[in-house]
Amino acid sequence: MEYRILGSTGVEVSTVGIGCWQMASDGSWGKDTNDQQSIETIHKAQDLGVNLLDTSASYGNGHSEQVIGQALNGRRSNFVVASKVKPDVEENDGEGARKQIIEICEGSLNRLKTDYIDIYQLHKDPSDLQMPFVMDAMNLLQQQGKIRFIGSSTNNIQILQKLLKYGDISVAQIGYNLINRGGESTLKFAKTNNIGTLIRMPLASGALTGKYFNVDLNFTPGDVRETRFTSEKSVAGLKRLSDLLFLTKNKKRTMIQAALKFVLDTEGVCSVIPGAKNITQLQENAGSVNVESLSMEERQLAMEIAGEVGSFSNLGVIQS
Repeated sequence: MEYRILGSTGVEVSTVGIGCWQMASDGSWGKDTNDQQSIETIHKAQDLGVNLLDTSASYGNGHSEQVIGQALNGRRSNFVVASKVKPDVEENDGEGARKQIIEICEGSLNRLKTDYIDIYQLHKDPSDLQMPFVMDAMNLLQQQGKIRFIGSSTNNIQILQKLLKYGDISVAQIGYNLINRGGESTLKFAKTNNIGTLIRMPLASGALTGKYFNVDLNFTPGDVRETRFTSEKSVAGLKRLSDLLFLTKNKKRTMIQAALKFVLDTEGVCSVIPGAKNITQLQENAGSVNVESLSMEERQLAMEIAGEVGSFSNLGVIQS
């Protein structure tokens, strides 16, 4: 495994982490996950040198955090735990947002069975009115030692600039992948300001795994991919994305590893956090650090193919 320093935090994170939404087992990513499988995956992550876990209080109403808490029993010091908070109040309710952040953090700490969260991130862009209240809560939690570093899950540079007026934003979680490269400007901003970066959706919710190229799609109700992948334009997009398989020809890398390697080789990226439902998926993701980088010619052609798909389908749309 490779490691990079996460901006100004000084924290060393594995270049491949685990996005733990799938561990919510709430049907958002199909029905083929269970808690024991998730716990075993996290334990295997330690063996592989993967030390970064990203979750949220909203994933399965906290179930993802609960599973992580069970998995980290006796192992907490071996992992960097990142979670997110999304206060559910009106945009003009600053005090309500402040109170909810503190309350939600306490719940996360209990579920994670820890007395601190390494990286605590805003899961939703606050309104201008909410910003001082939101950052007051985050700063307080940091002063109390309940969180180590403050982050924000956003591609919006203006939001980051405004938040920085009220406190230290150490980490930005940026949506970025081969189809949607709109986060490049945010990556540059983060690098200039020594802000660490975690990349969400590096596989575009699975569109870049190769699993859905030229196949009949059948998702269970409630699966986040059901509407995104099954429209006429999306099906056409997935078919066009199959042309990316040239990246695997005569190369010792899978489509997943090629897509992750593309992101890892992008300037300003500290770590990618693809989901992993099981040990097999985790091993393939982690293996991306050891495969051959895409050549300049391969990167250019891949960007042309994926960029075309992004222009007419919603396969690359970045979710929070």
